[in-house]
Amino acid sequence: MKNRVVHFEIGAEDPKELSGFYKKAFDWEINEWGNSGYFMVGEEEDRTEGAIFGGIMKRYENEKTINTIEVEDLDKAIADVESNGGKIVKPKVSMPLGKDQTMWWCYAEDPQGNIFSLNQMVSSPKN
Repeated sequence: MKNRVVHFEIGAEDPKELSGFYKKAFDWEINEWGNSGYFMVGEEEDRTEGAIFGGIMKRYENEKTINTIEVEDLDKAIADVESNGGKIVKPKVSMPLGKDQTMWWCYAEDPQGNIFSLNQMVSSPKN
């Protein structure tokens, strides 16, 4: 795909603390880039063409980014978000995508006020 998203940044009041939330809730690999206060999501050797990686950094203004995180089990992801200090701000709903697939999704908020979306793709039963 041309002009695709290749990076995201999440603004935080405390980037190190917020990195801990994303590590625990989604089992992400996150490491500080030197002593910069910028926390890289993913490892360099994991970067392949088409992969999306990003960072968690000190919030400069009131910027907010909504990123979508595709998960294998939406109910488990919701529980993991809530058990790690996040909350669901728009409950889980479904959206049919043709006759073969359904997307289940919700909006969540991390402990520092960033809104993000979770989604799970599910194959529709064949009749």
